[in-house]
Amino acid sequence: MKRLMVTSLVLLAGISGGAMADCNSNTKVTGSKLNLLITGNTVCAARGAEKWQEQHRAGGALWDFKKGPTDKVDPTKQVGTWSIASNSVTYSYTGGPSYTYSVHGPEGGPYSFCSSGAEIVSGAMFLPGSSSCP
Repeated sequence: MKRLMVTSLVLLAGISGGAMADCNSNTKVTGSKLNLLITGNTVCAARGAEKWQEQHRAGGALWDFKKGPTDKVDPTKQVGTWSIASNSVTYSYTGGPSYTYSVHGPEGGPYSFCSSGAEIVSGAMFLPGSSSCP
């Protein structure tokens, strides 16, 4: 029993360390690099079954590409706003909650969205302009 507890703690520490590694301060995207990464670009990200392809339009408008602007069933539409302050990005969804993240990763990605030092989304990519994700 004691061996199982120790093994579990070692595994948990290893898993936690890996998840938090992408949220270290030395990987945080800040200042003008954060603005250039986000402003006018589309983020492609997934977490479990959830998938995002959100366009960060000028003036802080946040649009979900969905199936594209000409699709009759699921067209591109505004879903909220985004803003950058204190080297973090805040997403405020219309009729819903707001989320604030720091963005971490090497130049060119992939990127992690982190909150309170914990990785919330990993493997995110930013595409230039308002486009669909692959």
